[in-house]
Amino acid sequence: MKKALCIFLALSLAACARFTEQRARLTGSDVVVAELGSHKLYRSELEGVTNLAESNEDSARMADTYITQWATDLLFYDKARAREDKAIENLVEDYRRSLYLHRYEERLLERKMPKQIVPDSVAAFYEANKDMFLLHEDILKGVLIIVPVEAPHPERLRKWLDDPEENIEHIEKYAYQYASGYQLFTRDWVSGNQVFIRMPFTEANLSQRLRTNSFIEVRDSAALYMLRVTEKHFVGEAMPLDYAEPQIRAAILQKRQVDYLRRYREALYNDALQNGMLKLSAK
Repeated sequence: MKKALCIFLALSLAACARFTEQRARLTGSDVVVAELGSHKLYRSELEGVTNLAESNEDSARMADTYITQWATDLLFYDKARAREDKAIENLVEDYRRSLYLHRYEERLLERKMPKQIVPDSVAAFYEANKDMFLLHEDILKGVLIIVPVEAPHPERLRKWLDDPEENIEHIEKYAYQYASGYQLFTRDWVSGNQVFIRMPFTEANLSQRLRTNSFIEVRDSAALYMLRVTEKHFVGEAMPLDYAEPQIRAAILQKRQVDYLRRYREALYNDALQNGMLKLSAK
């Protein structure tokens, strides 16, 4: 933590110094409001601090505070630099090198590494690594409809729910007329909890019932709840391929990035050896 703080302080103060020097070069017509050695503070820099002031007095106070802080930071930085602390310089250089490497790797991967992933690759990766894609929650496809206990012809609704895809028009018309709650998820996986939370039983109870049934009908004093599940997977099972696909694609790209950068680094090293740039002494 102390090392990180040293790096942050050194870089922040160095950035402040560089910024003021750049401003001096780029804003020749700007007005200098304070000078400290070779450093200059310009009025335009203060405007970003004082433009929200509600009065001239507030503006003057904010400007004075900023100038004091600016000068104090530079003086403190000069004192710190006078110590010639090689450890800090090494840390700063290591951090600078890491930033350059990270930015270069990002640009290299963006420009050179192929991003296309064919479906066969997704399926092959899934089959070889199923243990990486285990469910941490129940997931379902199906339909939930909640209707008042006095809603007419519930037997028709039960029959339609035997095949929701085939009877979707009937179900939706009935839901539009009578339902107080309706959730259709026959084509998208949803968390079991998102469904169970709408029903008057605990998640554990409903999850257990779904292990042996694909249709659950329960009621309370006011409503009738009908849940038809067309597909289901439970905690601890392997994710279905279509559910796991976004994670698989991310894993494939991550592995591809690691392999690409490893090969690129190896090529740079071998080229440096072959062209004589890198010379190794005998061991």
